Amino acid sequence: MEIQVGKTCLIVPHQEGERTFQYPAFRGNYGSVAEAIDKDTLGRPISSETASLVYDAFQNKKGEYESQIINLLKDAFLWEFIGNLYLPKSNEELNNGVILENNPQIINGRLNMDKQSLVKRLQSNDPLVKFVPFGYKIGTQKPKELGKNPYIVARYGEEGAQKISEVASKYKVNPHLFSFESVDEEKTRSSALNRGWDWYFVGRLDVIGSSWGDNWDGHAFGVCAPKESE
Repeated sequence: MEIQVGKTCLIVPHQEGERTFQYPAFRGNYGSVAEAIDKDTLGRPISSETASLVYDAFQNKKGEYESQIINLLKDAFLWEFIGNLYLPKSNEELNNGVILENNPQIINGRLNMDKQSLVKRLQSNDPLVKFVPFGYKIGTQKPKELGKNPYIVARYGEEGAQKISEVASKYKVNPHLFSFESVDEEKTRSSALNRGWDWYFVGRLDVIGSSWGDNWDGHAFGVCAPKESE
C-alpha cells in the first residue's frame, strides 16, 4: 500500500490499475456516509473497490493504516455502495432474483431503486446494473465457494470475488453471506462487509446484502481517483 501524506491517501492495486482512497474513513449510517462522501466530491466505494482495499490491507496486517482498516471491520460495517433490489417470483420477465446497481440513488437517507428503470438499463446492457436469479448459496460456506458464488461474482466482479474469498480465508471459521433465498415482495437493501461471529464467538467474514442501512453504524473511505464503469 502506498501512502500520500498531507491529505492522506491510500493507494492500492485495483484491477489493471490502482484506486486511491481518502483517509480517514467517514462514519455513520448508509445515507449519512454517502452524503458526507458526496459533500467532499469523492466517489462512493462500490464492492469491487472495497474488496481491493481490504485485500491489500491483509497483505500487511501490521501496517499502521492496514491494521486500522482491518479493525474497522471489527468495529462496524464497511459500507459498499451497491444497491440490492430483491424481486419476488411473478409473471414478469424479470423476477425471482436480485438486481444489483452501482451507486444507487439515496433519498432521505434510504436507498431508492426503481425497478422499471433498472430493467430498462439491464436490457440496454448497462454494466452498472446486474441481475442474479435466486438459487445462489446463502449462509455459511467455504471461502472458495464464496469466491465462485454467482451473487458474489456479480457484486464484486471476478477479481473482487477472488479477493473476498482470500480475505475470508484469513479468519478462523468460514464466511457467511447474508442475503435471501426468495422474497414475497420487493425488498431494497444495502451492501456491507463486517467481521462477524459464529455460534462459538469465533471471528469470520460476513458479506451482507440484506442491511437496511439506516439503522446501523458503519464506515466508508471516499474514492479519490476517477471512477470507471465496472
